[in-house]
Amino acid sequence: MSAPPQSFQPPSCFSPRKSRPYRVVIHGLPHFCQKLVALLKGEAWEISFYSHNNIQDLLALAHALRCCDLAYAWGGRIDLGKFLLGARCLGVRKLVMLWSGSDALWAKKDAAAGKMNPWVAAKTHWAVSPWIAQEVLSLGLNCEHVQVSFVPVVKDICPMPGKFSVLSYVPSADKADLYGWDQIVEAAKALPSVNFKVVGLRERGTLSAPSNVKIEGWTDNLAMHIREASVIFRPVQHDGLSFMVLESMAQGRHVLYSYPLPGTTHAKDAETAIRELRRLAKLSEIRSLGCNADGLEIVKREYSETRVRHNLLSRWEQIISGLPATNGSRIVREQESKAIQPISS
Repeated sequence: MSAPPQSFQPPSCFSPRKSRPYRVVIHGLPHFCQKLVALLKGEAWEISFYSHNNIQDLLALAHALRCCDLAYAWGGRIDLGKFLLGARCLGVRKLVMLWSGSDALWAKKDAAAGKMNPWVAAKTHWAVSPWIAQEVLSLGLNCEHVQVSFVPVVKDICPMPGKFSVLSYVPSADKADLYGWDQIVEAAKALPSVNFKVVGLRERGTLSAPSNVKIEGWTDNLAMHIREASVIFRPVQHDGLSFMVLESMAQGRHVLYSYPLPGTTHAKDAETAIRELRRLAKLSEIRSLGCNADGLEIVKREYSETRVRHNLLSRWEQIISGLPATNGSRIVREQESKAIQPISS
């Protein structure tokens, strides 16, 4: 007697959801994507990231897209690039784009040129900060701020340095204006007794600076420079959400930022920054400048790896399951009202 026919077993790519983890494909800058995969890996989630270095990686990416429950792109756009075109052709239905900063500027130019793609516009759009969400909304896309930025919580906070100093970041001379070099110079000239340090430049000597500004150049150990500073001054013209700012808050350092972020001082111009730096320098001089307690608390509450892992996986599961979001977007004006305002001297 012949054996009864076996029932057809579908390929694992199409196996029922209850018998396998959720499958998510991450795409974007390798530095961020690899950190995200490490943070989110777990039994209930199969999260993958593939480089584009060779044909094997591209084939693996194509297979993963064909089988995934969700594609997550770190970086937004309004037209079809290679990744989005591949996702559409391979049948990806649920896709989230995280707008992170300069991508919003590029998209503004593309929108003016009429490059908005309907398939891209219909996908889920998140932003790393309230101000980037507003920029994307102005393009006509439905976008919300979802807090997905994370930094390690520092257990042993170094005390404030004995000598007051200021740390800034400028990556290159041709981007100096974007990173507020003019404000850094103006503040240094107004506070000649305060030491300023600038890191990030790969070519030293390419910027003319006052004598109290030391240009260290590129560094692979930013945390060390943050610990040695009293204040981190980031007067950028355009930003997503600076990891340097978050890392500085996690180290208990005071931060002057050109955007209204809770745990920092909103320094919208050089005059405001100079006034706040003078106040902090006076406190340091009389040994009354403590760590940035508000920044430390906010990092633990909002930007810890545990908190972000929970929030991100919960939101992904809602999207995959077709459930409405429960925590909604953050309102820009609420963030602005919570930001620490500078105190006049």
